Amino acid sequence: MIKVDRIEVKQHELSYDKIIKNTLAHSTEMTIRFINGLFGDDIPLDAPVEWLDKESVSDKHVSIIADFYPRIRGRMYAIEVEQDGSDGDMALRVFKYSVGGAMVHSMTATKTELSITIPQPCVVFLKSTKNTPRSLVWNVEFFDGQKISLNVPTVHLAELSVKEIAERDLFPIGQFYMRTFEKLTEGKLEEFRQAAISLLTELRKAIDSGIVPHDAGMQMQDTIRKTMENALTKSDMEVDFEMTTNITETLPWIDYQEVFSEIEERGKAEGKAERDMEIALKAFSKLKRGKSDSSIVNTLRELEIPDHIIEAARKQAVANRPKRAKTSTEPEK
Repeated sequence: MIKVDRIEVKQHELSYDKIIKNTLAHSTEMTIRFINGLFGDDIPLDAPVEWLDKESVSDKHVSIIADFYPRIRGRMYAIEVEQDGSDGDMALRVFKYSVGGAMVHSMTATKTELSITIPQPCVVFLKSTKNTPRSLVWNVEFFDGQKISLNVPTVHLAELSVKEIAERDLFPIGQFYMRTFEKLTEGKLEEFRQAAISLLTELRKAIDSGIVPHDAGMQMQDTIRKTMENALTKSDMEVDFEMTTNITETLPWIDYQEVFSEIEERGKAEGKAERDMEIALKAFSKLKRGKSDSSIVNTLRELEIPDHIIEAARKQAVANRPKRAKTSTEPEK
């Protein structure tokens, strides 16, 4: 906690590796979207995802390196999150291995040559400082003295727009976007607020469309709020309760109690509609051919079954009736 004008403003300690792990664990589809967005791949969203052994994540907010490994449609990925407890750069390293996860292919006792596939890397900088590299080159030296240089693709979260985060389905890292404004200055205050509005708006769209599960969305919104409050407490401005309230509490936060209530009510409504349809179908199925259905319609209305369900059931019942076989005395048409 820090005190300004006798008002306590909380500074949150965030375990970024744990947050990302928990986020991806909510949905295999969201994990696939995230990988596709990073590498520009087109993995089908219904592809099987298997999570292999994960390193445990420490609750201590010190230097942390955690690895976890999803295997998607036979291809293994390694996700490493490095968090520096000194509040410096934070990096997310993702490696895409060949199908099967192996680097060495076709190894037999008689072959004199082997094929080796080096994993494709991508490094995401969650926070950029003056020391954050603009590009990465990894120099690889082999045991026989040969050397190669590998240019590694990088993503700087601070250089992405909220629109790009949404279009590439990068919400698992986009939830940290507000931290890219540190240190926050008075000149960036309105930009900071507008970015938060855009981020929360796009997150709500992703939740409504099913891209982000509601539980994951609730976690992401909490992370966004905490990173915003952290940015405010670390700003070059005087931080007071009024400033924090004016900026954070006037944003379009999602009321998750309301959202979950809507889901529950929608489920009840869908359940009632299904039950009403079943009752109406049974009623019309008992109607003999040539008889008026007005009495059944009136009875169903008394049961408070909506007219659109009654009409749909009537049409379905008519369509399901067996056709009467033509007798030999009936004339040909």
